Amino acid sequence: MLSLTLLMVAVALLQSTPVVAAQKVSENWCLERGFDPTNLSCDTCRLIDESTTIQKLQQEQNINIGEECRQCCQFHKVNPVLHPDYSLRGKYKYALLIYNEGSLGQFGEIKDFLERDLSDVLSFKGETRFKAVASTKSSMDPEMRMQMMMMGIMNGGGGQPKLMLFDKHKKGGWSEEDEEEAVEIIKLRGWKREDLKDMLMTLLPSA
Repeated sequence: MLSLTLLMVAVALLQSTPVVAAQKVSENWCLERGFDPTNLSCDTCRLIDESTTIQKLQQEQNINIGEECRQCCQFHKVNPVLHPDYSLRGKYKYALLIYNEGSLGQFGEIKDFLERDLSDVLSFKGETRFKAVASTKSSMDPEMRMQMMMMGIMNGGGGQPKLMLFDKHKKGGWSEEDEEEAVEIIKLRGWKREDLKDMLMTLLPSA
């Protein structure tokens, strides 16, 4: 039986939020709040933080419009009004998608991307720009993982898929072990397959 300390650690692991990127929310959630996640750039959300009128409204109604906006925005989109001459196209040199085979079924959109869109991305970008590989390591102690599986807290799969973006090439290619070298790491829980494909097609140069 798990000790109280071990159980608290397990719960903390499940509730922790990645610091590298905000979790995605559903498209309907965004649309209900007036945000179109398919075209919303995060630059636009920063304008909300700078608006004294909106700040006053937030205080009066006890809501955080700026935070809601950031949960719906696409960081790879550019607001053409704010940056008419700026483009993120080809910003990164290489992208590596890491997933756990045992838990991939929990992330249907990422599974669909791998099955239906991966070949398209590779045909345009090539394996010298993008690769999707199964994780070879676990971030959790094996004994703790086994105990949590026995309690039904988690399955045997592992963590959520993530995308590692690099701004330079490496001889032999980048791997899961090079996480500290990544310029950007995006946790892919809640991502739509079409958004992931669009981001890769935008941020990576063509082969």
